[in-house]
Amino acid sequence: MKNLFIKSVAICAMMVFVNQVSAQGFLKKLTKAADKATSTVSEVTGSNTSTESSDTASVKPLKWDNIPVYHAEKRVLTFEDGTPKTNPDGSPMVRVLLVDQFNNIRSAEAVKEQHKKLNKAITNILLKVGGGAAVGVAGGLLASKGKAGGGIVGGVAGAAAGLALSAKDIKAAKAQKKSLKQQEELIAKYQENFTSEGTPVNASVDVSKIEGLDITDGVSMSAESLKNTMASESFNSSDESAWTI
Repeated sequence: MKNLFIKSVAICAMMVFVNQVSAQGFLKKLTKAADKATSTVSEVTGSNTSTESSDTASVKPLKWDNIPVYHAEKRVLTFEDGTPKTNPDGSPMVRVLLVDQFNNIRSAEAVKEQHKKLNKAITNILLKVGGGAAVGVAGGLLASKGKAGGGIVGGVAGAAAGLALSAKDIKAAKAQKKSLKQQEELIAKYQENFTSEGTPVNASVDVSKIEGLDITDGVSMSAESLKNTMASESFNSSDESAWTI
């Protein structure tokens, strides 16, 4: 009986030791992942999360699927009765506009303002969650200070929580940063070739063959409808209500 008791104690001691070693190993892996997350944030935002000062206390997640993505779209202008309008040379009168996936038409300047707001919001999210895993490690360790093995276990729990909370937003934000970069190039190319009213800067250029600007064919619209659209508040607004919470 005595020998059995000694063996049982020895087995328990080994289990505690193995759990501690496993926890230490897991914590190291999570800490490494946390460092990688922070590095990713710095790479995407161009910021140093350890020194960057940003008010992230009130940062809220974005409705990622509602963020507008613009493209250049050709619209053939018509009279009110649907008859196509033509230029003096007999060619169809067209305008090339910036349209998002929800069929909203906006000016180039309004789109650029939207992009500034998006960049700021996404950067703040990345700055907040990028350090989340590392803070989780530290928080777990501090919260469990003084407890036998608690620091390791607490650090593991803290790191796991930090990483879990940040993964989705970091992935979505990285994709949006890439998309915004492409959008910036699109807007620059658009403003280089079209006026604020969507007419070609060079009237002799075939708009369908402008290099670096993939223009899609959209539905026709009346000249009066386009005039009203361009005079509307939404056309010149950098409204962000669709993708903010």
